[in-house]
Amino acid sequence: KAGSSLMRLLAGARWRIAPSDLAALRTRAAWLVRGEDEHGEREPLSLAEALDDLGPPNRYSATGYRRLSALSAELRRLRRRSSAPLTELVAEVERTIGVDVEVAARADRATVGRAHLDRFLDEAAQFAVDADEATLRAFLAYLDAAEQEENGLEAGEVVVEAERVQVLTVHGAKGLEWDVVAVPGLVEKVFPAEPQGLNWTKTRHELPGPLRGDAGDLPMLDLHGAADRREVRDRLDRHHADLVERHAQEERRLAYVACTRARRVLLASGYCWDSTKSPRIPSPFLVELRAFAEPDEWFEPPDAVNPLSAEAAAALWPLDPLGPRPGQPGPGRRADVQAGAALVRAALDGGSVPLPFGRAAEWQRDVDVLLAERARLAGGATIDVVLPRQLTVSQLVDLERDPDELARRLRRPLPMRPAPWARRGTRFHAWLEQHWQLQTLLDVDELPGAADADADDSDFLALRDAFERSEWAARTPAAVEVPFEMAVDGTVIRGRMDAVFGGAGDTWIVVDWKTGGRPAGADARAAAVQLAAYRLAWARLNDIADHDLHRVRAAFHYVRSGATVAPADLLDADGLRALVAADAGSE
Repeated sequence: KAGSSLMRLLAGARWRIAPSDLAALRTRAAWLVRGEDEHGEREPLSLAEALDDLGPPNRYSATGYRRLSALSAELRRLRRRSSAPLTELVAEVERTIGVDVEVAARADRATVGRAHLDRFLDEAAQFAVDADEATLRAFLAYLDAAEQEENGLEAGEVVVEAERVQVLTVHGAKGLEWDVVAVPGLVEKVFPAEPQGLNWTKTRHELPGPLRGDAGDLPMLDLHGAADRREVRDRLDRHHADLVERHAQEERRLAYVACTRARRVLLASGYCWDSTKSPRIPSPFLVELRAFAEPDEWFEPPDAVNPLSAEAAAALWPLDPLGPRPGQPGPGRRADVQAGAALVRAALDGGSVPLPFGRAAEWQRDVDVLLAERARLAGGATIDVVLPRQLTVSQLVDLERDPDELARRLRRPLPMRPAPWARRGTRFHAWLEQHWQLQTLLDVDELPGAADADADDSDFLALRDAFERSEWAARTPAAVEVPFEMAVDGTVIRGRMDAVFGGAGDTWIVVDWKTGGRPAGADARAAAVQLAAYRLAWARLNDIADHDLHRVRAAFHYVRSGATVAPADLLDADGLRALVAADAGSE
């Protein structure tokens, strides 16, 4: 399956790898096979390994090698991100393969365009919260199971828009209405669909009816009092017939939903031929609708010869996504897209490109319309975002600083831009652990920012020298890098405290090392939420009651300036509960 998915990617509209280059890639995969294993079985070919190690460039065309190398580098970058949080990884894949830009360029981007992508990101975020193992492999297995067992995931909610054609599933159209609705594909075994995998007594992977959430609506299998094997078989046959009848009724109800989406005009159609050898039979739903309106054409084939298979199908491969479409006149969109790309490149270079006569005015009108549409959509209804059941301390700080920005990131997670200071902070924390000769919980290369470019060594040395001049250098902490999880008003807060020092009279102080600058104003008040969470977490780890929270203090130590800041008005347990009780904000 992975090989077929890779082939679709290689031959798709984005990479358009030619057959000769695919053949060369297959030859490379065969060359990389390591022979037989200890059981005498030959290792299967792997296009993914060949893509990672393309071999000599002269085996491919110049364009093919350039595209394959670019794809190989892209996949390699994504593999390095595979250990990132699932939502960040999914958002990174979306950005890297360009699907977000492709959707943003669609005419229906304001509604349908992002609806399904956002729905997929929501599914990844929910999986990350609910799953015991929220890894990429587990999420892919979940998607496979949803596709095979549940007909895929639920689509995003689509808003009814005037003056455009919208293509939806019948399930996605529930609760919506249009002036004109077309329901195609009304043929047997398509709509109504053929009953498959509905009897748990015959299908091994089906959940038994009594264990399902909708058990009350399912035909029940009653074997009580069955005297012999024949009677058991008869009851099983009756149960199967009942399930088939229920499936038929569910398909009829679904057809009713489809047909009643129309306010004024309903267009229903079927067809005789597709990939089958024999002609399709009209759906009973289409036959019943025929009694209410005379069809424009009711075709019944005179013979059983499929005209679609009479001639060999021919098409260009790989497909040019900007070229002419089958059955559509004209040269396609390539010339217009290339002209637009030339304008963008010229603008980036500070130059200009002459436009064909009249084209500039046309584009100006298009831009004006797009800007007006964007302004109209910006004033639309907001979307309230509910806080997830688990938050990091950083998200808790963001909730205090800017709840609307946190809401945007929760609803549509995006990867953070790598920053050199992340590596600097990582190096400093690793050095501190060695300074106190305590066990390092994580190696420096495993911490956040490890893949970033190294910060200036002289900057790190300056931080180290500044710390050694501070009051904390001569003190020994009771604990460093203390991970914690605590529940606050039903929300689990996760974090890691840098260091905890013991004080006089059974008191403690939690210290967080800061290698950057000291914030001020609202940013300083928001940052203090981090210390409030650390203080409460250490108190709970040591069975200190909320009314004795004064025994635990918390402070930031700004290493570069040598200043230690211990706010006196940190939120207590009630204050943190009030903070997480509200929704994140709106988008």
